[in-house]
Amino acid sequence: MDKKELLIIGSGSCETKGLVSMAEKARKIGGTVAAVTIFPNSTIGKLADFTVKLPGAPKDQSESEFKTIQPMGSLFEQTLLLFYDAVILRFMNKQGLNSYTMYGKHANLE
Repeated sequence: MDKKELLIIGSGSCETKGLVSMAEKARKIGGTVAAVTIFPNSTIGKLADFTVKLPGAPKDQSESEFKTIQPMGSLFEQTLLLFYDAVILRFMNKQGLNSYTMYGKHANLE
């Protein structure tokens, strides 16, 4: 992560402590944070420069409008996978990137 770069966090709840810390660190570095979530008003959603709300059932479906027989957050995770594939392929195409150039920076926030 570096200044002027984008960190995209995908999380159903956007409340996971480790991800909150990464969002805070990215902001301190000067990066932009995006949240892809079921809950845009979550902690990370509020830290983010912008959010994308995806449909899906949260792990606790008791008060959700979405119901599924799939366990835990599987429905959201499947939706997230398709969303990310579409966004990343489009980004790579527009930027002239390939898998090798993308790999170099994917894990330097850990």
